[in-house]
Amino acid sequence: MLAGIGLGAALVLFSGCASGTEGGPTSQAGTATSTGVVTESSGSAPSESREDQLRTAAETLDRSATAGDLDTAWSFYSQRCKDQIGSVEAYGALLDAFYAGRTPNYTDWTVRVNGSSGQVVTVDSDPGAPASSMTPRTWTFIDGRWQFDNC
Repeated sequence: MLAGIGLGAALVLFSGCASGTEGGPTSQAGTATSTGVVTESSGSAPSESREDQLRTAAETLDRSATAGDLDTAWSFYSQRCKDQIGSVEAYGALLDAFYAGRTPNYTDWTVRVNGSSGQVVTVDSDPGAPASSMTPRTWTFIDGRWQFDNC
């Protein structure tokens, strides 16, 4: 399946995947966990907005991908994208090609949500980042969590 996906497609799939600030999502109520599952709030703590949930999911995907944590990064992909890529091993090969010769350094995530669809633009301060890194990436809220669906 990897042979069927060229580097150009990889740029679309992975534009913006990179590391962000230290720390990560928590398992607190109202947040996305490391697998992007949105937990419900309990008690008096307010729920995170859909925008915050999406930002947390996008940051976690980007950090995981650049850190080489393929299983965590892969868990954020929609089934449709997983079917197109084929396997976590193929995904790893695509990431290796996408990050070759680069030092991704993401500094900001801008999120826009419209119902169950979201767009994320990630700012990468790496001078080697492709021009497509500023292209909005599509996410979809499926089965109670945000899933990367830009394939």
